Amino acid sequence: MLRRILMILGVVMLGAAMSATAAETADGLLKKAAAGINGSSGLTASFTLDYGTKKVSGTIKAAGNKFALQTSSTSTWYDGKSMWTYNANNAETTLMYPTAQEVAEANPLSIVNSYSANFTAAYAKGQTKGSRTIVLTPKSKQLGYKSVHVTIPDGSVYPSKLVIVPTSGQKMTVSITQVKSGQKLPESTFVYPKSKYPKVEIVDLR
Repeated sequence: MLRRILMILGVVMLGAAMSATAAETADGLLKKAAAGINGSSGLTASFTLDYGTKKVSGTIKAAGNKFALQTSSTSTWYDGKSMWTYNANNAETTLMYPTAQEVAEANPLSIVNSYSANFTAAYAKGQTKGSRTIVLTPKSKQLGYKSVHVTIPDGSVYPSKLVIVPTSGQKMTVSITQVKSGQKLPESTFVYPKSKYPKVEIVDLR
């Protein structure tokens, strides 16, 4: 009887060890997410941004590190080098060569795109059934973040939520829905459509 119990215990422990080995690491899951975003010929998604008492909804189109983002008050285009931001409130467009942090502030998905260079990844202690939450800890204080929580639904490589905690300022929660990938987006998608805003002043900050 003791021998049989030991055999059963051994099988259980072996199965547990195999499951632990097969379990995907936080780093591995984020690499898949980054590959899904960077490798897509184009994707579109809807999002809602909550920060403080403010709530903003919009859409984003992305291909690799390029993106175009639209909300009711602002629109941003980034072609990988130049970034244009149109502000409907003052009918003005700014043009700049953004830093990595400025790109991340405009497009939170870029945090996932280049996480390995700037963050270390680990699973959050508390997990919700049906998804996995990963905590990104910045490698440098100069990045301006305390932490970033990335939630990825089971069976998907695209984030459904990002909670961004900066070292200063208000915590931001980005909820992402209706992600469609594999779309062919022309390069003009990520360039400011000047003809659409012929009377808008462009402030060149480059």
